[in-house]
Amino acid sequence: MLTIKKASETFGVPRGTLYDYIKKGKLKAIRHPLGWGFLIPEEEIPKLQAISEFYAAKAAKEGEEVRP
Repeated sequence: MLTIKKASETFGVPRGTLYDYIKKGKLKAIRHPLGWGFLIPEEEIPKLQAISEFYAAKAAKEGEEVRP
């Protein structure tokens, strides 16, 4: 399970974007049982990688620095 913060840092996708994907039902997540926010299950990692690739391509096209 990944927190939104960890997923954002790992895949280079803004946290707001991840919340939008969850809200729209494109990314599955559960409420964190011990605190605020959501947890993203490991089976959603391929979706996170696809989103990350999209953002990396977008940043490269706009000439921005690409985060790992």
